[in-house]
Amino acid sequence: MKLDQVELRSEALDIRIAESLGDGSFNLEFDVAPGDGYVLILLEILAGRGDFLVRGFDEEDSAAASLKGRQRVYVVRPVKARRVIAVGMFAAVDSKVRATIACFRKKVADTSEELSCPQCQALSKLLVGSALAWMGIPSPDMLDAAEISAAPSVEQMRKLLIGTATIGTSQQELLDRVDPGLRTAILDVMGETMWLLDMRDQLHAAACEMVGCRQTVH
Repeated sequence: MKLDQVELRSEALDIRIAESLGDGSFNLEFDVAPGDGYVLILLEILAGRGDFLVRGFDEEDSAAASLKGRQRVYVVRPVKARRVIAVGMFAAVDSKVRATIACFRKKVADTSEELSCPQCQALSKLLVGSALAWMGIPSPDMLDAAEISAAPSVEQMRKLLIGTATIGTSQQELLDRVDPGLRTAILDVMGETMWLLDMRDQLHAAACEMVGCRQTVH
């Protein structure tokens, strides 16, 4: 197994990312103390087959599983007593798995002042991946999810990230700890990206029509 790990730390937020390729397993452990904030955990089987195991908190206090076990997102609320949370990931041959863990030490009120560029990028990616998992939509990084055709709309993401969607209390409380400006920026970029993708499809359709191809109605 080839294992890559990244740790990004600041006073407001710690992010750990572990990604493996090939068969094998890895384990991550971290302490959570009283006074620490929320913990967001996103586990993903990006290709092939794998499994995951978490210990140290009750799953009923976390968010939902999605995509037939291929993704799972947990939100761990602040604890009253010190505890150790353990995350295990297992992968079969030719498989790829990833675990991303963010520990919110305090509210991120001003992203530019409190987070480095790598941390901001990692947090943005984690928020998008977690939001998609909450809606039951696969991560854009999932390599063999062709059977999943659902795609999020900007409006769906807006309702979720800005806080008007009907989601669990834990998720909403965690999102409230993230700079609203960063959440809005993510949505703006998604809006621009989806517009470009839609424009690309329109250009392809127009080109086909110009050369006399007929559209097939399914």
